[in-house]
Amino acid sequence: MKKITAFSVFLFLIMSSYTWLQAQPPTWENGIAKIFYSNCTSCHHSGGIAPFSLDTYTDAYSYSGIVAIAITNKMPPWNADPNYKHYAHERVLSATDVSKIQLWVANGAPSGDLRFAPPAPTYSNASMLGTADLSVKMSDYTVSSNTDEYRNFVIPSGLTVSKFATAIEVLPGNPSIVHHVLVFQDSTTAAISSSSSGGTGSAASKLIYEYVPGAQPYFTPVGTGLRLAANTRIILQVHYAPGSLGQLDSTRVNFKLATSGLRNISVSPLLNHLSTLISGPLSILANQTKTYNEAFSFPGNWTFLTASPHMHYIGRTFLTYAVKNTAPFDTIRFVNINDWDFHWQDNYVFQNTVKVPNGYTLRAQAFYDNTTGNPDNPYSPPQNISAGEATTDEMMMVFFSFLPYQTGDENLIIDKRIIPKGATTFCEGITVTLKTIEGAGYTYQWYRNGTPISGAISASYEAGITGNYSVSITLGPNNTVSDPVSVTVNPAPVATLSPSGSVVIPSGGSITLNASIGSGYTYNWYRNDTLIIGANSSSYNATIAGSYYVEVYNGCYALSSNTILTDGATTSGLNNIAISEFKIYPNPSSGKVTVDAPFEGELIVLNYLGQKIQSNIITKETNDIFIDGSGLYFLVFNDNIGNSITSKMIIHK
Repeated sequence: MKKITAFSVFLFLIMSSYTWLQAQPPTWENGIAKIFYSNCTSCHHSGGIAPFSLDTYTDAYSYSGIVAIAITNKMPPWNADPNYKHYAHERVLSATDVSKIQLWVANGAPSGDLRFAPPAPTYSNASMLGTADLSVKMSDYTVSSNTDEYRNFVIPSGLTVSKFATAIEVLPGNPSIVHHVLVFQDSTTAAISSSSSGGTGSAASKLIYEYVPGAQPYFTPVGTGLRLAANTRIILQVHYAPGSLGQLDSTRVNFKLATSGLRNISVSPLLNHLSTLISGPLSILANQTKTYNEAFSFPGNWTFLTASPHMHYIGRTFLTYAVKNTAPFDTIRFVNINDWDFHWQDNYVFQNTVKVPNGYTLRAQAFYDNTTGNPDNPYSPPQNISAGEATTDEMMMVFFSFLPYQTGDENLIIDKRIIPKGATTFCEGITVTLKTIEGAGYTYQWYRNGTPISGAISASYEAGITGNYSVSITLGPNNTVSDPVSVTVNPAPVATLSPSGSVVIPSGGSITLNASIGSGYTYNWYRNDTLIIGANSSSYNATIAGSYYVEVYNGCYALSSNTILTDGATTSGLNNIAISEFKIYPNPSSGKVTVDAPFEGELIVLNYLGQKIQSNIITKETNDIFIDGSGLYFLVFNDNIGNSITSKMIIHK
């Protein structure tokens, strides 16, 4: 109850804002699970980098209050201001999804029917590139610090000739501790520092990719690549999260390669505190705040693909853009970060290429807060901080990926991959959202098994039929087709019941109810929406009037329609007066449940799958029972002549 009290004002405000939806609030089954699986569980899964899992309804219910607040502030982790510029595959919850989650929490985070909820996605270290052309792995490493630790691992590429990387992915060996990874190449023999952040210690090292938890592989635009020199070294700079002391990691990086004919993408910190800082050097005195600016005139015409700002702990805001130096003046937006978070740096991929013509200047502005008012200040009390590679030092850099401009670069297709927003294997009646690149001027045509899907011409498609899905993407004269994504939809069992309709039980007799029979089917029978314990065969011999249906399971669930059995007799068990006097409270409960009963009977506790957890004898008085474990439960009270009352109970510990 403590959680509900803490958020009572918050929940009241949310509920009062959405009274028009109170009749049918969202449930985990019907909508909320899909939002979580699309936006949260890439980090918040068992073994993931996040501090708790949101894989299951029980997990989500336990943290629902925290989630409702976090989604208005920091989650999903995405520093860039979406009102300034949009990016490819940005991790931003829509206003509609935020409202749905908040309304769900305000209504008690209802589960719906969990039998029909979408399954959680699975996460593994399997490659999403298929068969990699180059796969290199760092040596096993045991983390030696319980605070932030940065380590550089040097790996020979084994390349005897230069090649172009057209796709790159990082597979963390231990996802629960790998916070982010910078991938460099270095074709010299210069010494590499074993412990540094930002750089490797070698001026010749070139950044080619940045991994953060939940990141998908990076695909270069069609016709371009990242040149890997012959005999180059791959350097992985791994940031291990606090609390990782003694844990083992062995991170791998995979590449798709092409041999020739591609335009080379350059990656460079064109804006940096070493050479483009105005009024330097970078130095912020203790208990002071300071704003710095950087500028770099970039002659010629250039095509920009990504931007990646970089600061350390006392950075608070970061803005980078390009401006035209002569009238008519113009601004080209790159990235605006209003609330910098060192732990969630990212490489922001533009939805469309950005042309920076000759006569423009690249600029950046950063604000630093070296006071006690900065909760991320690494020192208490504050100390003087100047430029350096340690996390307790500071930096001001913007890494860009770019190409010399060519006519038609505006029509380069940035990315052709399909990203499934959830599990791709599920039961009939569920769907998965497949998404591809969004941006100005793109057009689409989705295919299933090579056949065009009528009307499927947007950047996303809701797939609910087994098949291999691909999408054709067109921008101007350019066209490309994605690699296929396989979706498997398992058929639900057949759930029919005979006899059907309304049937009279013969006096002193019974009616045999028969369910459809199928390979691998299992059964659960219900009367008046209450599970009949032990009734698990394909038929049930009913002697008591009521509304019956059967649940059929073969890996997926199906429910039959109801058969109403009547006998005209009256029962003296749970009459209306008795029902009104029967009470189970509190709900939700921390585990101790009180039952007030005016009659004797048995109370059976079932989990949300209908499995019996425990039973208790109830006397005609106040009874206390204890349920171990959080989640949704069904409490079924049976009197001594075959009547039942069922109550739902939420246990939160």
